[in-house]
Amino acid sequence: MSPRRAARALHRDGRGSASVLVALFLLGLVAVSGLVADGGRVLAERRQLQNLADSAAAAGAMQLDVSAYRRAGSRVSLDGAAARRAAEERLAAAPGLSADVVATSGLVSVRVERSVPLAFLGLLGVGGVTVSASAEAEPRAGVGAPS
Repeated sequence: MSPRRAARALHRDGRGSASVLVALFLLGLVAVSGLVADGGRVLAERRQLQNLADSAAAAGAMQLDVSAYRRAGSRVSLDGAAARRAAEERLAAAPGLSADVVATSGLVSVRVERSVPLAFLGLLGVGGVTVSASAEAEPRAGVGAPS
């Protein structure tokens, strides 16, 4: 039988074509399921990092320079070293975290990031994703009052 006749016979026969379609469908289903599961994991990690960054920045912004406040009257400023220490202590409990804390007399800035491994999409060759969040806080005089 010539190759052309064999190809026509296979084309007319159609056996096994459903198996190919099922395999392609399952591959697509795994990819979409992986995107949903891993995407949800990345979004949850992002939310957790944002909460952590907000918390660390707020902890730093609570470290007022009391002696400067007493000298200046109503002007509120931060103790930069204490603010940085407080923010870093808040971040120390989180494992596998890369953090950058900058504290000046008027602002605490926190940036955190962590690598998140992907479970399902890892099967398709996609590695991990780096998720980051940042927050800033400034000291306030009184509840809700401008500095």
